[in-house]
Amino acid sequence: MGLAIQVGDLAYLLEEEDETNWFLEDMAKLNKFLKSQGLQPHLESPDSRPWDAGMYGYSGLHYLRRIAAHLNIKGPLPAPGNTNAPEDPIIETYYGIFNNPNVSFFGRLIGKKQIIREFDHLIIHSDCEGYYLPQDFPNVLITPEELEITGGIIGSSYRLLEETEKLARALELPPDIDPASDKVLEACDSQGQGNLLWERYGIESFTCLCLRKAAIHSIEQNAVILFC
Repeated sequence: MGLAIQVGDLAYLLEEEDETNWFLEDMAKLNKFLKSQGLQPHLESPDSRPWDAGMYGYSGLHYLRRIAAHLNIKGPLPAPGNTNAPEDPIIETYYGIFNNPNVSFFGRLIGKKQIIREFDHLIIHSDCEGYYLPQDFPNVLITPEELEITGGIIGSSYRLLEETEKLARALELPPDIDPASDKVLEACDSQGQGNLLWERYGIESFTCLCLRKAAIHSIEQNAVILFC
């Protein structure tokens, strides 16, 4: 068991009445919220072409978030992640900066570097459920608790694509590599080893590739990304 990503699954859900109901109810609540934020409602076509992927358990997402936080706050890539990746203090520093938006200019300095968050749509999102929308908005959307929208935080597929492409460049990932290819899956199994940079960051690379592919598919099909 672990995190799965689904894109364009409305056609499948329409075949399963019980599944469709909760999704359509969530979309109705979400669209009401989007209107209150001056954004367009999301209207998903049942003809969207579905795509899905199983992630590296639930931890793979944290491996990628860890290197994103390090790149943003400290500069260079850290060593490839291990089982302690979710507890990395630099991720906690990133969350702290996000949760204190009114901190002074000097409070946003780490050493002599001013921190401007660059990976909110990757990092500030549920790691087990919730949505990304095929709309371009700069800040993640925090939905009111009383609406009970799955995940509570909504990301932009456009911004997720931008952030994963930035990470793909940092990892020196080939542009045409498939996350389901044998060489990517083998790199996950040999985390920390390999001749190429991306191979040594096998889990981070796999996660980055899956999220990037999901974001591209979401934009092309005008379909939400669903974490489940």
